[in-house]
Amino acid sequence: MQYLCPKCNIILTKCTVTSSLGKFSAVKLPIKHFTTKESSDIFPYVCSECGYIELYVEKPGNFK
Repeated sequence: MQYLCPKCNIILTKCTVTSSLGKFSAVKLPIKHFTTKESSDIFPYVCSECGYIELYVEKPGNFK
């Protein structure tokens, strides 16, 4: 999927966020059990023109 920068109106570039554990994730609240059905990896999308960043989960349907 492509996302546009709200400031520059150019296509944002998909990136990754690094951490000591190697993943950046979202988990639906309240946390019952950590399952893949209620969580998803998060990816930042960066504007190469102005540096604006938006975060999107890979599987938004897991939060219904």
